[in-house]
Amino acid sequence: MRAVGGQLTRTKLNPDRFLIRPHALAGSRRELLFAGLCSLLLAVIFVAEILTPHVVVGAFALLPLLAALWVLSSRLAALVAIVATMFFFATAAIETANRMTLILLGVAILSTAVIGRLYATGLASVLSGRRHMRPAVKRWVTQSVNGVDQLADRLRSLTRRELDVARLAAEGYTAAEIGLRLSIGPRTVESHLASVYSKLRLSSRLQLVRMASSLGAPP
Repeated sequence: MRAVGGQLTRTKLNPDRFLIRPHALAGSRRELLFAGLCSLLLAVIFVAEILTPHVVVGAFALLPLLAALWVLSSRLAALVAIVATMFFFATAAIETANRMTLILLGVAILSTAVIGRLYATGLASVLSGRRHMRPAVKRWVTQSVNGVDQLADRLRSLTRRELDVARLAAEGYTAAEIGLRLSIGPRTVESHLASVYSKLRLSSRLQLVRMASSLGAPP
């Protein structure tokens, strides 16, 4: 809600503001900083895991790892994943009593993070395709609508006699046959057809035949 002219008006929320897009930091100046922050958080979590061997603190490693694999480029995401793997191996080597638990936990966390990365890559591809598709679709629709409007304007520019000649010509009648039906000479028919081709921007009888449905029924 916001006040406009002393009255409260309801503003529409944009859901994109609350969504973190996949690969959002790829190529950004903040990407390296975020990768370092995630690596630092992983180090803190694994130090806490070593200091508290009876508590499985290493499970929290999923959060920074998944965040890194979601928003970073492939190179830095792989680097953070390698750092996390090294921390898991180091912790498992130190905590011999919980080694199997840490190995299973590491496999589960890394697998989940990799699945998240694959999903992010697929989603980024879909979003990129939609961005490229929307302008193309919009341009195609605009061109189609404009084409229909232009054709209607050109048809309205035809005189009654030109339209009658065009309709019969689109049905396959010859100039002589059209002249007999409309009680005009073949030369006059050819003159009307030349004017029709010019106004409708046609170059052949075949094009005129193709637009027969737009011309209407012959007289």
